[in-house]
Amino acid sequence: MNDITQQKKIEIIDLGKLSLATWPGSVAVKDDAYSDDTIIQALDEYYVPVEAHAATRCIDGRHDPALNESHLGPQMPGGAPGAALAYRLGVEDSDLTRATFFDDAESMIETFLRLDLSPGGHKDDQASEGRVGCGALDSMAAIVGNMTNPQLVEDHKRLVKTILADDFSRDDYLRIMGAALVLQSRSDEYFRDNSKVLDALEDKAPGSVSVLEGTHEEAYVFVNFVEGTTFSSNRFAAKFGVQAFGYDIWRSKQLAHRLFGISHSDAAYKRFVHARVMITIATLMTLTNGSQHIFVRTEQ
Repeated sequence: MNDITQQKKIEIIDLGKLSLATWPGSVAVKDDAYSDDTIIQALDEYYVPVEAHAATRCIDGRHDPALNESHLGPQMPGGAPGAALAYRLGVEDSDLTRATFFDDAESMIETFLRLDLSPGGHKDDQASEGRVGCGALDSMAAIVGNMTNPQLVEDHKRLVKTILADDFSRDDYLRIMGAALVLQSRSDEYFRDNSKVLDALEDKAPGSVSVLEGTHEEAYVFVNFVEGTTFSSNRFAAKFGVQAFGYDIWRSKQLAHRLFGISHSDAAYKRFVHARVMITIATLMTLTNGSQHIFVRTEQ
């Protein structure tokens, strides 16, 4: 007897604008000719299967001239090094007073390689002394500051809760926020060597650092729950003339499972995923003014 597999249906959910408030970032939506309905109807065409050994990409929507459309890795804020901050805030219990992001990132890159996950990150064509050109890496102190900003915290919690839905835990959220407050108190020291992180990444995984072109002009945020797929950012921008941030939340869950080798209900798994989403929203707060539209891609 032949097994009959029912194909799951992809659903695109419009969550509206990121915020009605004005966020600290400078990236604002410009007038464009495409309605949200047009984006919803076309978006699934710009998602492709992840290539198993392709480098992890950042959520950045700018043009990557070297991007191989048939060899795309998943998108996470800050690429592989960005996962180190989520681990520090959500899971790591060692003494924060002696930690640095450089050490944490180096350890996370090595973990990616041990787990046979291809790390990755990016610079840009405007990088300068002390600035690597990745909004997440260059602005990490500001990201933590915005995440813990009393004027932004309710907006931040609203979006984190919306994305995590039934998986949201108030206790985990508050625990991670508390860790972020402690880190913020010594952020200058913790983030002092950020500009060296990509050099370490290139040394440990040659060819994993790309160079993006141009300025940020993202008009959309796409959060993708469909495992094994990722956003074809170059192709989308070429078609619609606008950029979009892409975040593969499924990869955060996969990474948590690979890191801890435990059930999805375990505390470490849940806190890591919470921290990853919390940092993603804080990154968007730091880069944008909140005017972008956010869509969730899921399967039913």
